Amino acid sequence: MNLSKKTFVYSAIISGAMVTLMIAYFVFMFPSLYVDYMRKSNLKEIKSIQENYINDGNYRNISSSNPTATATIKIPVKGNEIFISNKFTSIKITINDNEILKYIEKVRYYSTHKEEMGNIDKEEFNFTSNIGNIFKNKLFKDNLPLTFEFLTNDYKNIYKETSSKIHVVQENTVIYETNVSDGSNQYANYIAISTHNNDIIVSMFSVIVPNIGEIRPIIFQSLPMIIATALLLILISTILFSRKIVLPIEKLVNHAVFMKDNTNREVELMKMEGKDEIAVLGETLNDLYLKLNENFKELEKKNNYLSEQNKRQEVFLRASSHQLKTPVAAALLLVEGMINEIGKYKDTKEYLPKVKIQLQSMRKIIDDILNLNNSMEAIKKENINIGEIIDESLLYHEVQVKLKEFTIEKDLNFLNINTDRKLIFKIIDNLINNAINYTPKEGHIKITLTEKALTIINYGAFIDEELLPHIFDPFVSSNSENRGHGLGLYIVAYYANLLNYEIEVRNIKDGVEAIMFFTNTKDFKRIK
Repeated sequence: MNLSKKTFVYSAIISGAMVTLMIAYFVFMFPSLYVDYMRKSNLKEIKSIQENYINDGNYRNISSSNPTATATIKIPVKGNEIFISNKFTSIKITINDNEILKYIEKVRYYSTHKEEMGNIDKEEFNFTSNIGNIFKNKLFKDNLPLTFEFLTNDYKNIYKETSSKIHVVQENTVIYETNVSDGSNQYANYIAISTHNNDIIVSMFSVIVPNIGEIRPIIFQSLPMIIATALLLILISTILFSRKIVLPIEKLVNHAVFMKDNTNREVELMKMEGKDEIAVLGETLNDLYLKLNENFKELEKKNNYLSEQNKRQEVFLRASSHQLKTPVAAALLLVEGMINEIGKYKDTKEYLPKVKIQLQSMRKIIDDILNLNNSMEAIKKENINIGEIIDESLLYHEVQVKLKEFTIEKDLNFLNINTDRKLIFKIIDNLINNAINYTPKEGHIKITLTEKALTIINYGAFIDEELLPHIFDPFVSSNSENRGHGLGLYIVAYYANLLNYEIEVRNIKDGVEAIMFFTNTKDFKRIK
């Protein structure tokens, strides 16, 4: 199962559990919470009715959810008059019956002794029932044009009290709450009693209390729509969520596959949006790709360098072994002739020096081969005075210069260079040696040193054009006698590459110019 399906399944399971909990909440908890909310709302409403009537003395600004069953009775602290108001009318009633006044006095008493309301005898203080009996026996008997007669019936009281509670709202206000049932419906009756300016304010408020059994069928009827809507929302949100999570991961996977199969070694970075963990992973992979690419390029560069060195060493060893054959064969021929005293070779004094020359030539080739083993790791840099190196090399070739009667012209800006002494001496010495070897007798050599380059010009020399492109190859030399064994410029190029310098040799008017460019100018310091 791929990640997208897993994410969808896990999200669907979690969403299904949430829907189950939501349905359970609506079926079992929501009805009771709604009923409790309505009870609190009704209590708050009777409190508001009582406070507004106390402030205004009328129902002008009073609203009620059941205005026909809402009324307020104002009972002055003395007298036989009471005032009744509701949303529809206001009535003043004068009471002339002593029994009714007796109940009014009880109301006055308990309104000022609220702490004793919990001890009220409900049968004795059943105001509605007792007043009804008084009305039944005495009201409308003698003084009206109409005669009312309350007929008895065998109906029993169908209302049964289920609970009652007294709420002390303020110091001068209490609310008596009673809940009754007729078997089918639940009713909540609220009576708020307050004392205000020596008056007794009594507000009555009756409402039908919602029944849990009435709410649940409505919820059950709504369940199909709720479930369908919830499932649709869950399906859409799950798909969007899974795509939101999976798509960046798929992008990472596809990019990783692309980088694995990429043959041109070009790094194409991913564009990640956001700052979440997946975006951080993408940025980390980008850094990893860049680092790996840098390492690969560095490794490739080193491999190319090693390959080039191996190829160069292979060519060099083959050429050097071939080059050694000539002096070895010549030396053997001379020695064999002298041993056998054949012809002119009997004169050992004349030919032993020639053998020595051949042996010295072989030693020179061998020394050059051994010196080429220098590498980057063997380089030991120090501050070197280039002018002293040039003078040292010229002193080394002083005999040749005098024999050929050369004119040496020097224009040196003395510099200190942080470089390897042995390698820089080899480079300069080989360049000067080449200039001396290839300059005709009584020739002119000019040496110039600046911060950027060392230039050596030997006038009267010339390099064949077909030979010029190959002058840095090993054992490339002109065919003239006594012109070396063709390793000088090869060694110069090899050591210059190790020190990160550039060498250029070219024909100019009346001579040959060899230039060594100092590319690492930060290593140089002018000597005052």
